[in-house]
Amino acid sequence: MKYLKIFYSKTTKIVMLFGILMIFTTCENIFNFSAYMANVKEEDKNTTAKNLQLIEDLQSESKDFKFAFVTDTHFFYDNLKTVLDDINKKEDVLFVIFGGDYSAQGLLKEYEIFYDILKTLKKPFVTVIGNHDYNSNGGIIYKEMFGAFNYSFKFNDNKFVLFDNVVWESNKIPDFDWLSSELSNNALFSQVFVIAHIPPSDNQFTDAMEQNYTSLMSENNVPLSIHGHTHGYSYEKPYGDGVNYLTVPSLKKPKYCIIHVKDNSFEIELIKL
Repeated sequence: MKYLKIFYSKTTKIVMLFGILMIFTTCENIFNFSAYMANVKEEDKNTTAKNLQLIEDLQSESKDFKFAFVTDTHFFYDNLKTVLDDINKKEDVLFVIFGGDYSAQGLLKEYEIFYDILKTLKKPFVTVIGNHDYNSNGGIIYKEMFGAFNYSFKFNDNKFVLFDNVVWESNKIPDFDWLSSELSNNALFSQVFVIAHIPPSDNQFTDAMEQNYTSLMSENNVPLSIHGHTHGYSYEKPYGDGVNYLTVPSLKKPKYCIIHVKDNSFEIELIKL
């Protein structure tokens, strides 16, 4: 019995040492998924500014062009690859706007997987932040990897306003003053398109917030407000003020939209792959 006790003691120590060794040899993978990391690779930082320059280089006098809108990629990586491959084949699609929720938990690893897949896209792209992207410290990661939460750019006499309207996960009220300022010069452009992750009718918005947003759209003659978040498709004028609201499906199935911009008009095409 004494021999058995000694044997058991040595065996236990060996098992414990093996367990400790395994922890240290796998700790790198554990830390890669830490909710507290925000150290984006240097080459993956400030992608919005880089892509805005690429979009600027595509400028022409034509008011007829197409862009794609893809949203709520989450962990549907195979469908994201399918959609990007389809967009790459369409020479008339000049750039892509991504509508948020590139992650589920706001983890660095999720952002990295998303961005690594984006590297296969042969078109310039820009993004808005989604509510899931704020989880953990995802807001910090987003800002390092992409850039500002609110910004705008001009293309072929049209203006695109990308607006962070996440309320709950960001713990802040959307900056409607900034949005109002951006829309104040709409008369200078053929059309102005506003892109925000969450539709104003969503329960993240109070009635006052919804009224604020929709009033800014109608008072400034915005023809189209583009969203994701619901994972479903909707294209309608719900407020009776002439403003179109487009909500694009998630990538649970490979779907996205192409917006064909014309002189003072546009057409929406839902792509199902």
